[in-house]
Amino acid sequence: MKNVLIFLGFILYATAIFFIQNPWLFLVVLFLNLLAMLFLKTKLLEAIENIMKILPFILLTVVINWILENYEYAIFVAIKLLLVCNSTYIYAKTTSVRGIAITIKNLCMPLKLCKVNLDDIEILVCISLSMIPILKKEYRQLKEASLAKGMAINLKNMKPILTKLMVSVMKRVNELEESMIEKGYGEV
Repeated sequence: MKNVLIFLGFILYATAIFFIQNPWLFLVVLFLNLLAMLFLKTKLLEAIENIMKILPFILLTVVINWILENYEYAIFVAIKLLLVCNSTYIYAKTTSVRGIAITIKNLCMPLKLCKVNLDDIEILVCISLSMIPILKKEYRQLKEASLAKGMAINLKNMKPILTKLMVSVMKRVNELEESMIEKGYGEV
């Protein structure tokens, strides 16, 4: 139940950030984020690296909002995105994949009335979240191999890379299926 409350608190906090209009409240939220990082022992340099990875997306959002609205609104949107991404980073670093899966399972408790197997949901969430780093690694390896072969990485050449990635994903899915069958999962 504690994980569910933390998750719902995180969702409410991240959503509330987008409704802030007062610049002083942004400072309060920034202070809360920094306080959470200190309290939860999250590394500041890793948080900055994470922000740097998503900075192009935030800058694109700023430019679009600047064109459609004005520069003040664009800056507010950028600050909101930075704060939400930072709080998401903090949540992700302090919660395990298993913890998130258990939280989702607990949130889906009302589905038990419809005879939905909540253990299946938990396993699916675990598998899905565990596959993300594997997919990133596979994509990075395929991209590096393509660059080593002298193939330029652009939209035209993405089809072979994505095809190889999908073949690799299907192999991993088959391995996972065989492993689950070997362990007797899903047998009645």
